[in-house]
Amino acid sequence: MPDQPTDEVDVIDRPCAIRMEYSPQRLEQIRRIVGARLRCWGLQKLVYDTSFVATELCSNVRHCDDSMFEFVMRRTDGGVRLEVTDSSPELVVIPTEPPDFMSTGGRGLFLVAAQASAVGMTPTPTGKVVWAELALGDVDTDVSG
Repeated sequence: MPDQPTDEVDVIDRPCAIRMEYSPQRLEQIRRIVGARLRCWGLQKLVYDTSFVATELCSNVRHCDDSMFEFVMRRTDGGVRLEVTDSSPELVVIPTEPPDFMSTGGRGLFLVAAQASAVGMTPTPTGKVVWAELALGDVDTDVSG
C-alpha cells in the first residue's frame, strides 16, 4: 500500500521523550541525544543552538525538590520544540532584560530566550513545563554540528 507511511517515517517523526533524574552528568547525555535526533530529522543546522537550549532548560531542574524530570523534543514545521517537565509549581519570570552577569545564577532563561524563537512556561497539576522553540530561520551560520 503506497499511501501508508513506512515504519522508518513513523520513527523519524516521533517525538523523543526521556524521563530521568537530574545530575550534571546527565546534561552531556541530553546534548548527545539532541544532536542525534536533529541529525536524524535532517536539522543539522540546529544542533549547536538546540543542544545549548536543552542543556539550560534541563539544568534548571537542579532547583527543584524532586530531581526527576521529563525531557521531550518534538519536530515542528520549521524546527524543533523542547519541553522540560518538572515537579516544581514555581513559575519563574523569563527575563527580557540582561541579568546581572556578576551574579552566580539567573542567566540561563535569558540566554534561552535570546536563542529561541519562542519560550514559555505552562503550569501542570504536578508542576510545570518549561518550553522553547527553535526554527531553522533563526540560524545564520552553516554549522553542521
